[in-house]
Amino acid sequence: MRVTMYWHNGRSLGHTAESAKIASALLDMSPDVRFAGLTGAYRGLGMLPDAVDVVKLPSFANFDDPRGWRFSSRLGFPEKEFFAARGELAQVFLRHYAPDVFLVNHLPSGAESELAPALGERAFRTAVLTLRGVLFDRAKTNREYFLGEVADHIARTYDLITVHAPSEVFRLEEHYDVPAQLSDRIRYTGYLAEPSPLTRAGARERRGWDAGERVVVASMGGGQGAGHIWSAIARALRVNRRAYDRAVLVTGPYLEQDTLREVREQVKDLEGVRVVVYDEELPQAMKGADLFIGAAGSNMVSEVLSVGANAILIPRQLRESEQSIHAGLLRQRGLVRTAGLREVLDGALDALVGEGLAAPLAPRVPHLLGGARRYAGILEGLVG
Repeated sequence: MRVTMYWHNGRSLGHTAESAKIASALLDMSPDVRFAGLTGAYRGLGMLPDAVDVVKLPSFANFDDPRGWRFSSRLGFPEKEFFAARGELAQVFLRHYAPDVFLVNHLPSGAESELAPALGERAFRTAVLTLRGVLFDRAKTNREYFLGEVADHIARTYDLITVHAPSEVFRLEEHYDVPAQLSDRIRYTGYLAEPSPLTRAGARERRGWDAGERVVVASMGGGQGAGHIWSAIARALRVNRRAYDRAVLVTGPYLEQDTLREVREQVKDLEGVRVVVYDEELPQAMKGADLFIGAAGSNMVSEVLSVGANAILIPRQLRESEQSIHAGLLRQRGLVRTAGLREVLDGALDALVGEGLAAPLAPRVPHLLGGARRYAGILEGLVG
């Protein structure tokens, strides 16, 4: 089976991590799978299995700004020509590779409709649209997925829609106006991550942490534009200095270099606090930690529940409500603590970190997990 998965870029590692989980599960379950990644992502590709071949599209950055998305091509392309070039590259690859399954992550026509020519040519047997669960607010989601020509396009193009969330936590049909022509194509996989086989003691042993150490781990995913959040985390660590012995701050490979230097400066006098750009075994660190502070992206949520982390999740989006909605659903179930971005910037973490260390949560929800391994059965049912 030839599989190609497209993910655009993103401002974090979440789309790459999702693709890596699906690829790993498919390759583990069958020696006959060939998996190609089609992406503009330029960080975190080491998460992909060695057997995945990456067809690299030119990369861009877009910044989450209240005034709008600020686009920047790494090669200096004007925006229109940039996406035209990416679209042609994608079309040529798909035409020659002719995959059995084309998985398209999140954007039904790709970034700025760059996949439209390739999807129209349909040089693949079947196509699957993969969604993270909560999308945007109701009006924007309906406009971009479920109304008029967009819904017709999805119906013409995609044989299946997989949702990387458990239906008991979130159902598209209950939050958005999903038309009948699409509702029968939806399959809920559950969160992609597997329940972690590691024990807390085993994770600590691998990290070299003593059994009695009180450890805080924090990560903002890819990290782009997260400097203001890191300042709030640094302040909370200072306020709660006597409540922990060690802290590891994983800033993310997309964090701007000037901001990284500022984060290091803010915590340089805090004994036991270490700043790293990237941690290949972040779920292991989350498992061993007494408290985890993280962004509320879909992939991060999946990994928090996978390891049963005592977590504070921060919805960090400025212009979208997806992370706030998702984190709120989990908070209502007593699985995580949350603090909104404005609350965080106003100092809410100072008290919440102390609360999290004093009264830890321990979510145990294996029935909500394991979505990646379900892909083998889903795709087998599609293509035989």
